[in-house]
Amino acid sequence: MLCLLLMAVPCRAQALPDSILLTSGEWPPFYSASLPGGGFGNRVISESFALAGISVDFMFLPWRRAMSMADNGPPAGSAGWLPLEGRDRRFLFSDPVFSSDRVFFYRRDTSFTWQTLNDIRDLRVGITLGSAEEFPFEDAMAGGKGKLDMAVSYVAGMKMLIEGRVDVYACNKSVGLFVLARRIDSGADRIAYDPRPIFTETNHLILSRRLPYAQELMDRFNAGLRKLRESGRYDRIRRVYPGLN
Repeated sequence: MLCLLLMAVPCRAQALPDSILLTSGEWPPFYSASLPGGGFGNRVISESFALAGISVDFMFLPWRRAMSMADNGPPAGSAGWLPLEGRDRRFLFSDPVFSSDRVFFYRRDTSFTWQTLNDIRDLRVGITLGSAEEFPFEDAMAGGKGKLDMAVSYVAGMKMLIEGRVDVYACNKSVGLFVLARRIDSGADRIAYDPRPIFTETNHLILSRRLPYAQELMDRFNAGLRKLRESGRYDRIRRVYPGLN
């Protein structure tokens, strides 16, 4: 009889926390410990959760470690990720926090133009360490004379371009412009970008599937994000961070 009574008692879902910890990395103006609110993306995330009655703290780490800690804990998730194949096995992805373009930066003293990715197959192409899987370059450059050169940071990538060690540097447009304006001491005026997008990306909050309340937490976040957009607050936040495309 006792066993039957216990079986009849409904299982109570684990209550949502009133505060969570998220990881993030440096990708200004979207994500940065040095910017108000942790950057545009983090500010949108924290205010969206606030509308659901949940406060957020951010832990800034190198990007690979940020994802690893979000996967294994204790952080609940991480800010700033593209929905690449396989990631959804470990994480829930939010509605897009924002969209932005990846473009080629080049030196003004060169005549760089491109129509298809085959046009870069003979060039030295700079990308930032950890972003290779995000760019569709491997097949495009196969059989050509060019190569991919990895930069340890976005500042290092821009310096490689300024110094002529690469022909073009593939980077998010807003991140590249921020680095040129705020992080490069000399030579920034020698750099331009081609407005043709390599691709347009959507950027997301991810929550670990190990959390028993992950789906409910994500639903609350997405609802808060919709309210933020509908109220006009999203656009007001965006205006705080000049240069966003």
